[in-house]
Amino acid sequence: MFMAMFLLCILCRALPVYITEDRALDISFISTLCSLLVMGVVPAVAVIFLSTPFVVEFGPKKGDPVRHIFNIPLKKTCFNAGNLVLSVLLPGFVFVWAGGRPGAIHFPQILLPTFLFVALSLLLNAIILIRLLTFEAPGTFLRSLAQMMKLILLPNLFVVPTLGLLMATLLVMPGGLYLAVIFLVPLLLARYAFKLYLNSRQEYYQMVQVLVATIEAKDKYTEGHSKRVSQYAVEIAAAMHLSRGHIEDIRVAALLHDIGKIGINDAILNKDGVLTPQEHDQIRQHPVIGARILEHSDMDPRIRSIVLHHHERYDGLGYPDGKKGGAIPLGAFILGVADAYDAMTSDRSYRGGMPREEALEAIRQGRGKQFDPGVVDAFLSMMEQKPGAKAGAPAQKGRDV
Repeated sequence: MFMAMFLLCILCRALPVYITEDRALDISFISTLCSLLVMGVVPAVAVIFLSTPFVVEFGPKKGDPVRHIFNIPLKKTCFNAGNLVLSVLLPGFVFVWAGGRPGAIHFPQILLPTFLFVALSLLLNAIILIRLLTFEAPGTFLRSLAQMMKLILLPNLFVVPTLGLLMATLLVMPGGLYLAVIFLVPLLLARYAFKLYLNSRQEYYQMVQVLVATIEAKDKYTEGHSKRVSQYAVEIAAAMHLSRGHIEDIRVAALLHDIGKIGINDAILNKDGVLTPQEHDQIRQHPVIGARILEHSDMDPRIRSIVLHHHERYDGLGYPDGKKGGAIPLGAFILGVADAYDAMTSDRSYRGGMPREEALEAIRQGRGKQFDPGVVDAFLSMMEQKPGAKAGAPAQKGRDV
């Protein structure tokens, strides 16, 4: 049984099941929990300690380097092993104190000790790791811990005990080792499916970056503009408590909102000084051109809609369709505020960037006219929380459109 748990631990530590690039179900902890439930605290600690030199870790994305004991500093390997040992040993004593007995998988008595062990083990592991990472910046400890609990601890807390108890129940049955191996197959298939998904997402973002680079090569004034607008837009969307998927669509739309400038004449796009009315009419076509370009991609239609309408106004005086109010996607209003703020605070060939407070006042004056009131309120509230922020990184130049 010890050898089986040893091999299972090596396999599980090498193959975490990634949900996203920053979220994973640590199935190695399933093997740890099984060792505890079946053999006890000390054998579980021994399994972790003895398996550490043999672990080979594969990342979530294609091309990620393979990590093993020969390319990881010894100090880091020792710290990781010590962290894992402490995170199992101390909560393991709590497991025994709460009534848990190795080899006795009886429901519902086993549930409380198991969940106590898993919760304390994950929490202790996170505290030790974050304490090290924030040693020189203690003010970030609680914020980092809360973020890790949200992204990593909570998913594992709900999934690991369930899978661990199920596998431990199989192991104590006659022929349980064979049943446990069969049980691992769908977990490994799930990991493979998620890995393929993450690889496809990585290729998707690489395509977006290529398009952004193409825009910046075409228009000398847009360098850095799309990234800054994307950052503002994501912060506004987060302040409005939009869903993760909606925020991601807004982020991509913000990066690509000027892609239609590819279809605008270079002489107009890079002209120094103020545009003529005819030139202004031509450059106003860039949202329509951008939407047409995105029609040929497999991006979410919401991204195309945001790009098409990001120059519409709340009062209906915008372009290209002159829509107003609720007829305009919320993401377009968010992008419109972010785009306007960065345009005002960036230098132009014919004027310097506005001071931060003047730009904020202009946004405030446009509330209910050019801009959606709810978006303006969220933006101003967000900006008030970082009063020392530098306005718009005015090192780059851009053109008002």
